[in-house]
This record gives sequence, structure tokens and C-alpha cells, in this order.
Amino acid sequence: MQAIDRDLQALKAEVLDLNQGATRAEAALQYPDETRVSIYVGVDAPGMLVEDVIITVDNAAPTVRKFDVIESIALQRRGLYRALRLNTTPGSHRIRVEFSGRYVDAKPGTPAMRARYEGVFDKTVKPSDLEILISIAAYGKPATIRLRDWRPNS
Repeated sequence: MQAIDRDLQALKAEVLDLNQGATRAEAALQYPDETRVSIYVGVDAPGMLVEDVIITVDNAAPTVRKFDVIESIALQRRGLYRALRLNTTPGSHRIRVEFSGRYVDAKPGTPAMRARYEGVFDKTVKPSDLEILISIAAYGKPATIRLRDWRPNS
């Protein structure tokens, strides 16, 4: 019986390894390095819960990501969320971002905080990783959005 259990566990591990390899191969085919752009959302605003983020690249349809409370709390802990992965040609691209959120202690009926960002990023033949950073300088101040490019210098 123990030998069957060991064989079964080994088979499960092998299936998981094959699945991970297949997932990586599929992603490499769908999003080749030359065209891949990944856009992440990060938060540096203590006490603020993100409700939604809308991202538009060039003239494509907007991508809307709604966050539940648990996901918003995870972002508060310096987490990042990949909100969008897309293929685009090398060159300059326009990005527009909007977000809405509320402070944890906001009273019911309090209007959501909102901020907008519009800018340009340059895509090279290497994969691009961008971070949309939502921040607040101090409690009660307006929120701001910055775009960070994680491209290595080399």
C-alpha cells in the first residue's frame, strides 16, 4: 500500500510539473518577449482601499479591474496585482489610467476618491513590466498615480 501511495504522489508531482511547463510554453507563445507588456497595480496609500482601476493603452478597449476588500487589503501590504498583459509593437504608446477608492474608515455615502493619469511608455524588443502606483502624500490629501517602468538599464 505504501508503494502505491509513493507512486501516486510521484505521478501527481510529475503531472504538476508538466502542467507548469505547458502553462509557461502557452504564455511564451501568446505573449512573446518582443511584444509583451505586463501592467501591475501597486498602492502606497495607508488606509485606502482601491475599488477599481481602468487602464487604456493606445485606442484599445479599456480594461476594468474591480477589487474586492481582500484584494485591496493585499495591495495595502505592498502587494502587486497584474491587471493587464498585452502584446504591442515596439515604440511609444499612450496609457490612460483611472482609479477609484475609499478610506477604510469612510462613512457610508462618502464619495469615492478618484485620480487620473495619462502618459507615454516606450516598448522595446524586450518584455516590458510597468507599475501603476497609486499613492497619497498624507491622509485627506488627493490621490496621485505614477507610472513606473521596471525595465533593467542594460
